[in-house]
Order: sequence, then structure tokens, then C-alpha cells
Amino acid sequence: MKRKNKFACALILVTLFAAASASAGMESGKSTGGKRISGIAAIVNDNIVTETEVEKAIRMLKGPALVGDSDARRDVINRLVDDMLFDQLVSAAKIEISDDDLARAIAGILQENRISLDQLRNELAGKGMTYDDYKASISKEIRRVKYVNQVIGPQVKITDQDLRDYYQKNQEQFRGTHSAHIAEIVLPLDEITSQAEFNSLRDLALSISSKGKKGGAFEQLAQKHSKGPNPEKGGDLGMIDLSTLPAEVSSTVRRMKIGDVSSPILSGNAIVVVKLISLPEISAADFDRLRDKIYEALYDAKIDETMASYLAKERQKAFIEIR
Repeated sequence: MKRKNKFACALILVTLFAAASASAGMESGKSTGGKRISGIAAIVNDNIVTETEVEKAIRMLKGPALVGDSDARRDVINRLVDDMLFDQLVSAAKIEISDDDLARAIAGILQENRISLDQLRNELAGKGMTYDDYKASISKEIRRVKYVNQVIGPQVKITDQDLRDYYQKNQEQFRGTHSAHIAEIVLPLDEITSQAEFNSLRDLALSISSKGKKGGAFEQLAQKHSKGPNPEKGGDLGMIDLSTLPAEVSSTVRRMKIGDVSSPILSGNAIVVVKLISLPEISAADFDRLRDKIYEALYDAKIDETMASYLAKERQKAFIEIR
């Protein structure tokens, strides 16, 4: 099965991370060139990561509030180190792009976002980034995608059994959940007349949810507390069309895995806690229909796994000093 080229995804995103690196790249590089730079946060072979680069990346990836957070700093520095190691792999592989590659990529970004080139330039200017810097970041992303497709991709081998095994372990991911077997505990707000009473009911909902998540018998919790349908049956609603549920409940169920118990959901005039009991069985015909989608998901997972292995090996070979 031929793997779809991943240009579009990477280029439309162009990643805030790449933008952060590009904008900060003016202050870091292979050498200082005799000019004053900000404090050095890390050294990667003959490259450096500056404190200014780290701060910019934290602001863009984590948010301004975490600029002084040590965990955020460590995470971002490690990502910037991997970023540099990735670029070194790409450079060693002599991955090149043409002017046409770059032009097509930018045209695709404009089309996807429904903006003109002038609008893009203005947007970049508002973020303190020049169009030339932006094109450089796009070029880097294209090279990375080509590296993945040309070097990593051919190493990924997927058999029919691999697809079936992955599908069996991740069925919820492919069901396109339209219906589900659920049970719910409903705590009405009708008789709440004060903030104190609301707080008490909210705390009860939190306690129920916590017990359910820790393996407490949901059926018994429903029998004791629920004022909704079928409390004597543990709040069991059977297999139900999710479109018939309130939007806030159905959207929660769609994100759950079998056996999960939700956090309290404020739904209409009640607080609701839901358990996902089961999902509809999927037939062999469904597997065949979903084969391409399963392949895409497994391929991406294996690409990420292989890329992580490459970067781990590069880390072992590289001189890395994090300050």
C-alpha cells in the first residue's frame, strides 16, 4: 500500500515550534561570530541554544505564564535539542528542495487558510517575523518531511496481521462513535436554592466520579445517588444513539474508552456522571472498509517510534550540555 505524502500536513501547520526556532535563530547558530548573544541554555555539538530562544519557544508552546517554570524550560530545551539533532540528520542526508517545492508549499498554505500573500505578510509582520524568515522555516519543514519520506518511511514495514493487531487494540479510535452503551448518574439541580447547596452537590458528583474512576461499583453508586433513568439498574441506558444526548454529554462519551467513568458534566439542570460500558461490535466488513485509515494511523505511529529511536541514537553520539 502506497503511503500518502505528508507534505500538506507539515506545511499547513508550519509549526509554531519552527516559527519559534526561526525567529530565535537570529541569535543562535554554529558560532557567535563575535557578536554578543543571550545566555547559553544548551550546547549541541557545535550549535548553541540561547536563553532567548528558550524563552520565545516557551511563550509560543506553553504560554507566557510558564516562562519561569523549570519543568516547561526543561521540556522546551529538550525539544530544541531534538530539533537541532533532526536538522543535523537532514543535513547529513543531503536532502535538497527546489524553488518549485517551496512555491507549491506556500501556495498550498495560502489556499488552505484562504488568505492572500499580502495577508500572510501582514500576519507575519504582526508576529515579528519577516517573510524571508518564514520561507526559511518552510524550507526546513519541507526538508524534514522529505527526510521522513525518503529515509524513515522505507524502513516501516506493515503486514496485514500488524493492521489487525493494531485495530484490535485501538478499536475505539476507528468506530466513528455514533452509538454507545452507557450508564449515567444524574444529580438534579432543581431543588438547589443556595451556593452552599450547589457546592455540596458538586462535591458529591466529584466524589462519585472519583470512586468510579478508581474502580468503585458504578451500579451501586447509581442505585444510591442517581435521580435519573433506571437507578435500580445502575443507571444503565443500554445502547443509545449519541445524537439523542445533550451535546456536552455526547462529546464527552466520544472521547472515552470502554470502562471509563467521566468527570462531572454540567448538563442542563443537572450534574451528570457517565460510564462507557461498550461500543457496537465491528464486523470484518468494517475492518476492510477502515483498512486505509488503520494503515495511516499505524504508519504514523511507527514513523514517530522510528524517529524517536533515531534521535535517541543521535543524542548518544552527540556532545550535549544543558545548562
